[in-house]
Amino acid sequence: MEVEVLFFGPLRELTGHRQERVALHPHPTLADLLDLLGRRYGGTFEEKVKGMRILVNGREHTFTGGLATPLNKGDTVVFLPPLFGG
Repeated sequence: MEVEVLFFGPLRELTGHRQERVALHPHPTLADLLDLLGRRYGGTFEEKVKGMRILVNGREHTFTGGLATPLNKGDTVVFLPPLFGG
């Protein structure tokens, strides 16, 4: 089962990718994806994800079940850094 992951800002720099297809076990959650990416890219990944918006198919993960959000084949997960204005 694969999902598409899009990286922006510091995660794009860390991973060296704008997007990546990630294979997961059957019936994964967003937490499973974060765990796999953390192991792949190290503790720096986990630090950079803190404070980022995570969208699953265009919806903020906090409205779809948080880290327990189920992921399905073909889903798109986007990591967006916070935006500051002034």
